[in-house]
Amino acid sequence: MNSMRTLPASLASVLGVAERILVVDSGSTDGTIDYCTKLGVEVIHREWTNMADQRAFSIQACGEAGWALSLDSDEILDETLCQSVRSELASVDANVRGFRMRRMTYLDGELLGHTFQPEWRLRLVRVAGARVKGDAVGGHDQILVDGTVRSLEGILHHDSWINAKDMLERGVRYGFRASETTRTGGTRLNLLINPASAFFKQLVLRRGFLDGWRGWVAAAGVASQALAKHVAIMERRQLEREDRRSS
Repeated sequence: MNSMRTLPASLASVLGVAERILVVDSGSTDGTIDYCTKLGVEVIHREWTNMADQRAFSIQACGEAGWALSLDSDEILDETLCQSVRSELASVDANVRGFRMRRMTYLDGELLGHTFQPEWRLRLVRVAGARVKGDAVGGHDQILVDGTVRSLEGILHHDSWINAKDMLERGVRYGFRASETTRTGGTRLNLLINPASAFFKQLVLRRGFLDGWRGWVAAAGVASQALAKHVAIMERRQLEREDRRSS
């Protein structure tokens, strides 16, 4: 929905790969539908429920196609990855059910080479037998297949955030949504440890510091999700206790 900032690049990257391009839209008002129509891309409207439902619907909508390349509207194949897709599908073994791609995230115009890495996503799958599993929050999903999965060469660019402000705002929103699906956490110890642990994981263990200041900012964005989650849980629990005492 309303992905004209990234959708043109995403579509352009698959024009020479896909025989049919299908966009599942949940109500865009930014020109997405007109753009797709002029490009000859098929658009299907589906009201948003959650990420897993939307992706499962999009794969099922491929009908009798042998293979489906399932992308978010902010994911872009580089040329090496396009060539790898064409090469592998030209002579794929019957037992291979899917291909994973290495995804790397943009922040302020540069790819993060270390933060969030390694991040492999199963994106190219045989339609028959493919299924989608979602998380409790409804913001993430995972494609699953039974059988052999291989890795493709090249990079799947993830142009997720406009800048640090966008990343932090979305991280806080996600953290508050995550708080609604769990009854654990929200202690003072969680507020001290969990954000710091998330920050340390990306900056040090994933070597995000090698991405320069962008690595620090991205690690802070991940920490903001953990902080928002446990702040929201703490607030909810304390208000519930106050209500019980006053009743």
